[in-house]
Amino acid sequence: MIETTLSQVARMMQSGIYGTYDADTLVKGVVIDSRQVREGSMYVPMIGQKADGHSFIEQVAQKGAALAFWQKDHVPYPECIPLILVDNTQEALARLAKAYLETLDVKVIGVTGSNGKTSCKDMLFSVFSQERKTQKTQGNRNNEIGLPLTVLDLDADTEIAVLEMGMENKGEIAALCDIAAPDIAIITTIGSAHMENLGSKLDIAQAKCEIYDGLKDGGLFIYNKDCPEIDEVLSSRRLDRDKKIMSFGKEGDIRIVSPIAYDNEGIRFLTSVMDAEISLRALGDHQAMNALPCILAAKYEGLDDASILKGLAQLEMTKMRTQLVSAKKARILDDSYKSNPESARAAIDTLMELPGTRHIAVLGDMLDLGKEENELHARIGAYAKEKGVDELFAFGPLSKHTADQFGNWFETKDEIVNHLLPYLEEDAVILIKGSRAMSMDSIVADLTGGCKNV
Repeated sequence: MIETTLSQVARMMQSGIYGTYDADTLVKGVVIDSRQVREGSMYVPMIGQKADGHSFIEQVAQKGAALAFWQKDHVPYPECIPLILVDNTQEALARLAKAYLETLDVKVIGVTGSNGKTSCKDMLFSVFSQERKTQKTQGNRNNEIGLPLTVLDLDADTEIAVLEMGMENKGEIAALCDIAAPDIAIITTIGSAHMENLGSKLDIAQAKCEIYDGLKDGGLFIYNKDCPEIDEVLSSRRLDRDKKIMSFGKEGDIRIVSPIAYDNEGIRFLTSVMDAEISLRALGDHQAMNALPCILAAKYEGLDDASILKGLAQLEMTKMRTQLVSAKKARILDDSYKSNPESARAAIDTLMELPGTRHIAVLGDMLDLGKEENELHARIGAYAKEKGVDELFAFGPLSKHTADQFGNWFETKDEIVNHLLPYLEEDAVILIKGSRAMSMDSIVADLTGGCKNV
């Protein structure tokens, strides 16, 4: 994490310091939550819908914070802690992160996409960690506040920073790239997520391709060739000759050239660029696709094949992403972190690849899909039936349209759990999936009761 002096922070911000202070006082780490303040922390108060972080400054000072940003319109200024006065604390956080990153000798890999960016991030971290000091975005800190905090958490000797870049509207990826311009930029997929805000897949692709625009001169852009919207966006603009472009997918620079084999530990497959079989500790054909840009990025940076193979084989995935856990005699395919039509179909495909006496899908609402949301939910029900799912349990008002095509709809998650309990006594495989706001992971918790991964 950032470890510097008050005077150096002021220099990064091109600002003076208000109050009584020692210029050589050490600042270690930046937090926006007053409860996370430790001796020497720098505190950045955020103005939220429910609380204003400025109101906690006395507690922050008592905990030993060394410095704080302070928004100029909050008067009078407190005297209990040295302050850097700013017009907007959120914007100041971004400026500090950008300035700190410029002091580091680190390569940035930026990852975005409608689906798969977290899995791809995890794979990149596992692969690059084999040879270089690597840090990655933790949790979902991939927005205009989370990304600067991730950057400020980077150690001074970090060699590779894998940064997830999320978005809901146009301009947001560009803003993140302004803070942390990538040396390598990856778009995993273009899907239906954020249709409500952006209107079409082409508009989503245009917003995602801001990561290409934000790429450093001489950098590498890797994208999914199976998403035609990206090619359409690229063909409509004048490309920078200093930026290299590579692709993955059926017609990409790297392709899957064998059937994908499944077991309880993960999947195995061959690619067009490596002689050895890939053993990936993740489930789903879509996860094999997520591995392809990681392989391209690693080879581009000069990692050897042995490190790439080891990193993918030892992968530790972020929880709630196609995670297989045991529940008595049954297995739960926990993919409950988020959902949209593309990822829901991929999860159903994965479910049906796993051996079991019965295959059950538990699906919650998919949010932010715009005016076609009812039809998109109905299509998932039809898809599950077509693929041979034995039973489908649906939860949420939109998922009534799913159940109209196939399965049963329930008013509460407790009802679903009660209906699933008998299946835990047989070799069933149960998929749990829904948008994050649906909190479908509570069903996983009720069914597993703390059981360990398979």
